[in-house]
Amino acid sequence: MTAMRRAMGAVVVLFVVALTWVAVWVPYHATDALIYGRWSRLIELGGPVADLSLGAGYLQRPLFYVVQGWLWQLFGFHEWIGRLWALVFLIALVWAVWRVAGSDRGGAVTGAIGALLLVCNPDVVQLGAAGLTDVPVAATVGVAGVLVLGLAGPRDRWALGGLIAAAALVAGLTKPSSYFALLGVGLALFVGPRPQLRSRLLWRGVPLAVGTLLSLVWAAIQAGRLDLGISDFLKGGSAETISAAVYSFYDQLNAQSRGSFILGMEWLGPYLTLPLIFAILYAVLRIAARPHRLAVTIAAPTAIILSWLLPFLADSSNGTVGPFDLDRPVAVVATVLLFVPLWLARDCPTDELPTRAHLTRMFVWALPPTMAWISSAPFNTRYLSPAWVPLVALIAAALWTAVRGTAAARGRGWGWVVVAILIVVGVVDLRNLDGLGQRPDGSIDAARTIRALKVTGWFHPDQARAAADPALGALVDDTGAALRAPGRLITGDGRLPYYWPLRTTRGEPQRCADLRGYRTLVVTQSATGLAAAREKALTPAELAEATGGRAAQIAFWRRCQDPPVRTLSIQPREFAVFRIGR
Repeated sequence: MTAMRRAMGAVVVLFVVALTWVAVWVPYHATDALIYGRWSRLIELGGPVADLSLGAGYLQRPLFYVVQGWLWQLFGFHEWIGRLWALVFLIALVWAVWRVAGSDRGGAVTGAIGALLLVCNPDVVQLGAAGLTDVPVAATVGVAGVLVLGLAGPRDRWALGGLIAAAALVAGLTKPSSYFALLGVGLALFVGPRPQLRSRLLWRGVPLAVGTLLSLVWAAIQAGRLDLGISDFLKGGSAETISAAVYSFYDQLNAQSRGSFILGMEWLGPYLTLPLIFAILYAVLRIAARPHRLAVTIAAPTAIILSWLLPFLADSSNGTVGPFDLDRPVAVVATVLLFVPLWLARDCPTDELPTRAHLTRMFVWALPPTMAWISSAPFNTRYLSPAWVPLVALIAAALWTAVRGTAAARGRGWGWVVVAILIVVGVVDLRNLDGLGQRPDGSIDAARTIRALKVTGWFHPDQARAAADPALGALVDDTGAALRAPGRLITGDGRLPYYWPLRTTRGEPQRCADLRGYRTLVVTQSATGLAAAREKALTPAELAEATGGRAAQIAFWRRCQDPPVRTLSIQPREFAVFRIGR
């Protein structure tokens, strides 16, 4: 067992070390990291912490970006400082998963399985130091869960209560989606010996509630300053600030995603589709007091069938889904190789079975954030991050039974089969490291970046950015060349204010006259992400308004005469940079 734990831990360490190297040498390149990173740049340049001009979408998630801005203000604008700040949360997430998953039968080995499962999740590998709030919210909620469930922390009740309140406060300031996960953590306190329930609620539940309410004080203050209700603030805006066309667009995108990501069960990526379904079915049956052997007998074959059937039934018009897509050979092979170990989980020794209490706590914890994700924003799997810790812990517990059951049925060495499969998948998933090598078609391959940078390219930020995302590198280079001339920039692209925060106006001009007072215009284009049938469900006016209208039409701006507009550079179907005359 020690060898298993060390082998899995080595893959996790490899991931963290590789990501640390990338974080130090490759600038930010994830879209939302640049959009929200503008807040950090403004703070670095002496702007207020709560800048109302940014709007609710920014102010609802202060922890990461405010601290990043303070760090840049103190040490200077070095992107690697922000990237290492992001990496702190990844390490906290790994620790939280290890502690939660390892708190039941299997101990450190089950904890190592949980940590390795994180490396098998493409979202974690891409976003670990990307500068978004998805990993930080997963980490802060996970740390809060560790403390609330009594898995770590001081023995003194008052000290533990203070830490729980602080953890809940930090989680609430990280991202609003944390509140659903904190609710799940609180509900998990009801699972356990009834005589100690009052004590658990008093010394752990109350501090959790206090910390959560304290984080809402920030939200209430900023909502009042923006003249919004607190609910609208936490949603990022109101019906007055977000147009009906945008709501219609996201309604279609969410409906499409429920038919692909949700039904297809790629919640944690294609490699974990079968383990996730098996873990959920197994946990439900065990919670319902079914014996372990019967639970596995039902869950294993049902999960195998559903791992094929659900993706088959899913709406895959926006891309393939499921672990049996032949374009994903590693997912196919890994899924098939798990068939027998999952069935042999029936033979797991009784004294090594996951306890019902542990399975129930993880299920209860995961339920609120998962349902919130399904109902509100299923168009991106990274928004499920508040539920990562309990979901991964559930899968780790289920796979532990496969490890021990296979060893009991076929011999001790055969328990390595499950571990070896996870190790191979984890290593292969490093191709998604930091989203390196991204292309406009959405494909990611870190090997592209490594080949492009060779040995010396890592030490040149512009080269590293261009290798990580060639489209972004070209956009920044061409815009920077245009801004060598004096004057302001107007663009609908939310990434550019990060680079030139004091010279950029983010807007969507619709008439040539809207360009007066500016010297540079940058127009970017991108796919809507909607299938053709769902685009048709929107009126032309709704689609145009939701996607920028004329602000994204390169041909329109090339015809402007008053003021005159001259093309400086153009990348078809990506962006164009214009000089605006006087």
